[in-house]
Amino acid sequence: MAIIENFATVRYTVGGVTETAVSNLAEVALESSVSLTKVPLGSTYGDDSVLTYILTVQNTSGAPLAGVRIEDNLGTFLFGTMELTPLTYGDNAILLIDGQDSTSQLTVDSSEPSSLVFTVPMLAAGATANIVYNAVVNEFAPLEVDSTIINTATLSADTECAEGTASATVTAESGANVSVFKQMSPNPVICGDTLTYTIRIFNYGNTAAEDVQLSDAFDPAPANITVIRNGVPVPATDYTYENGVLTVPADTADGDTVPAATFIRDPETGIVSVTPGMIEYVITGTI
Repeated sequence: MAIIENFATVRYTVGGVTETAVSNLAEVALESSVSLTKVPLGSTYGDDSVLTYILTVQNTSGAPLAGVRIEDNLGTFLFGTMELTPLTYGDNAILLIDGQDSTSQLTVDSSEPSSLVFTVPMLAAGATANIVYNAVVNEFAPLEVDSTIINTATLSADTECAEGTASATVTAESGANVSVFKQMSPNPVICGDTLTYTIRIFNYGNTAAEDVQLSDAFDPAPANITVIRNGVPVPATDYTYENGVLTVPADTADGDTVPAATFIRDPETGIVSVTPGMIEYVITGTI
């Protein structure tokens, strides 16, 4: 909110001598003739998430507002001396004026990756405009626990006192993201030989996956199996193998843990790389 300050000076003459008198300093608050808000649909994001934002512009003055311009910084932040932008415009903005589709009046400039500019040529007195658009979380977004993306929109118009700023914050999703990969070797295998099953459990999330238990139903069921976890043999007391079904850890043992992924930002490019947490089971048996 701007403040207008003003004082008056009076000059007068007394006995041929010029004097002056200065008034008190008068102040008045100058409020913008437009309001701006920014709201995300949803409060969290993950890798490659699509976020939806709603910008709301209300002309609170008694006159039409021309040349309404909103610049959104798409969450741009500093990493060392680099400016990184964690969101990419989804190229699908719509404009509603007082609830009516007015997208044909909306101009979108997305030529700069670090900002997005919406322009509405005219907004009538008392009218409300809603701009709805999508943004995709890209490779520059932070993914660690409690990370945030804060993107700020700044409004201006042809009228000097029409201005505003609004920000929206979304937080990185906290949780595990588990996937499993399995392979067998050799291929082909000769009946009576040893077959090796390698099972890797990956966690791409920023939180450890706990109480993990692996179950595998083999067909045909190998005999004389051995189980190795991350290069260390697992005692037969710590798993069960019945009717060709392997369960590890056994129900009587503590569940396993797949550690959280690690996230490293390249100092040259600013791109975040994800190295998943992993545990590996190697099972061998005679076919």
